[in-house]
Parts: sequence; structure tokens; C-alpha cells
Amino acid sequence: MNEIKVVVKGVLIRNKRILIVQRSHTDSVGAGTWEVVGGNLNFGELLDDALKREYLEEVGLRITVKRLLFSTTFFTSKSRQIVLLSYLCESEESKIVLSSEHEQYLWVAKDELLTLLSEEILADYQQYGVLDLLT
Repeated sequence: MNEIKVVVKGVLIRNKRILIVQRSHTDSVGAGTWEVVGGNLNFGELLDDALKREYLEEVGLRITVKRLLFSTTFFTSKSRQIVLLSYLCESEESKIVLSSEHEQYLWVAKDELLTLLSEEILADYQQYGVLDLLT
């Protein structure tokens, strides 16, 4: 059976550094990889509310969703398609409390980000001007 998942991601930038989190090495999907905070949209949930929930669950921050940065779609298998919506976010809070989904977090500048994120994520960030927000 075919499946479509809607995923929201939040790009949180402070002092020209972006918050990224490392997935747990025991995770069934993307173990050990770096990403920005986000996750699946639950049925009936508003996009902004989903992203706010994910930020609170994953890093303990309350955020404000500012604007859509880009949307894209890709396949994780022949029968599973992801629709990804990436948003620019802000937070007045600074204390990070990681959930068990992630092992660590970093605030990274552009040069370090280029060494930690996957080629696919970086290609989207380049295409849609996200990297320009760090300069």
C-alpha cells in the first residue's frame, strides 16, 4: 500500500548559527544523522502547531513559526513518499532539553553545517537560500 507522510521541519537561527540535532544511533530511520528539529504531522493538526509540538518534545523549546522557507517531496521507498515543509522559526528560550530521540545538539555556523548535514538536505538548503540566512 502506498503512503504519503507530511513532515514539518524548523530552521532555528541564533547569532548566525543554526540548531541541529543528532538522531539516536538506535533509531530505525537515519540513525546517527544530523538534522533540524521536526517530525510528522498528526491527523487534524495545524502545520504551525505540529512544528511547535515537535520543538517542545525534541528540544524543550517554545518557538514562533515565522514563514515557510521551502517545500519539497522525496521517496524513502517505492511505496512511501514524504512531503517536507521547512519553516524559519524563532525562540526567546535558550535552554535545550533533548528527548530520547536525539543524542546531542549543536549550534553551528555555515562551515560546520556543510560537514554535518546530508548532501540531500544541503542541496535543498542551497537551492532555497537557507544557507544565505547564515551569512
